[in-house]
Amino acid sequence: MPLNHISKPLRHWGIGLVVVMYATTALLFVWRTPPWQAPDEPAHFNYVRHVAETGRPPVLTAGCYDQAYLERLKAEGFPPEKSVDALCYEAHQPPLYYYLAAPAYWLATTIGTNPLHAVRLFSALLGVAVLVVTWRLARLLFPSEPLIPLATTALSATIPMHVAILSSVNNDVLAELVLTANIWYALRLCQNWPTHRRQWIGQGLLLGAALLTKTTAYVALPLVVGLILWACWHRGERLCGSALALVVGSALIVAAPWFVRNALVYGNGDITGLARHDAIVVGQPRTAEWVAQHGWARTVKRLVFTTFHSFWGQFGWMAAPLPSNVYAVLWGLTLLAVSGVVLYARFGQPRPALPVGIVTLLAWIGLTTGGFLWYNLTFVQHQGRYLFPALPALALFTVLGWREWIAPRYRWLALGAVLGWLWWLGVWSAWVLVPGLG
Repeated sequence: MPLNHISKPLRHWGIGLVVVMYATTALLFVWRTPPWQAPDEPAHFNYVRHVAETGRPPVLTAGCYDQAYLERLKAEGFPPEKSVDALCYEAHQPPLYYYLAAPAYWLATTIGTNPLHAVRLFSALLGVAVLVVTWRLARLLFPSEPLIPLATTALSATIPMHVAILSSVNNDVLAELVLTANIWYALRLCQNWPTHRRQWIGQGLLLGAALLTKTTAYVALPLVVGLILWACWHRGERLCGSALALVVGSALIVAAPWFVRNALVYGNGDITGLARHDAIVVGQPRTAEWVAQHGWARTVKRLVFTTFHSFWGQFGWMAAPLPSNVYAVLWGLTLLAVSGVVLYARFGQPRPALPVGIVTLLAWIGLTTGGFLWYNLTFVQHQGRYLFPALPALALFTVLGWREWIAPRYRWLALGAVLGWLWWLGVWSAWVLVPGLG
């Protein structure tokens, strides 16, 4: 059956199967991951608890970070007799995720169940929304090629480390959701220039949500503004200034109270709280110290390999990697994808419905990677999860690259086999590998 004649119900069954695959692995990570064995989970959870119990966001203070105590907790596997209540170093984060998660914490404590599992489950449910928006974004770009949107979504749903992060307590899941939603919605507006102000205001509210979620989602601002400016130039629209004013103005109205609050609390114009954060994380490994001790060559090598490993799967606080032979296969799949993208760039088939969308995805990847590298100029944070805000774009290009190497008649089968293997790898990781961290 030709790909472009696959029925709409069959496509929906396909995305339904992807969601089921994701839910299976996510629920295993929710319940099988030992308490606090996800990156920075205690600090994120304490933020949720503070909001649920006080109704106010916390304030980041010097006592929120104790490197020596945190290292002891990690080394001992977070024993239940040692409290994590003092870990509050994520208190500078924008508040939207934590206010949305607070009802899950409140409900769990009210009915007497585990609030950690409840908030993890809330994150995992947001992960379903991430998959849906990823699918819609890929369908917007390739509406007549059902394999590409479905495989893109399935890849996002089966990367073991991605599912583990989506199933833990942190604001990464909401950051990926609002960032992807901003790009998808902005591309739709560029495709069909709206005549009603409420659609531009809707884009501004989405942008404001990104500003209230996490600084990694702030790349939505240049991407959305750039798309609007491109549409104005390409279509010759006269109301470009009004559209930009509505979008940026709505976003600032939503986010300005948070920025003003931070400036008043932390002083010195620190509207994001990042300056306070950098000042209090004493003892966290610094790149300058690492380079002085190990040299540039070893530092760059560790950056590349550790980032790659932890992108696919290195669980807990980077303490549980996948088997080495698995990484060898993943390196091979990655090289196939990269070389395939080069072929796709040369021959350009299939063409996207919105060519500007491909440029936007490349800019999205570039900005996210640039932010990751910039962060690592100060702190040693060789963690692939920092690339997950751009995973929808990375997954789409990966699928396009793999597709170039597969004969048309075998594409569904071959991609299904790869994605099925990744799903099994995630299930195995959640069932066998991660519980051993406790």
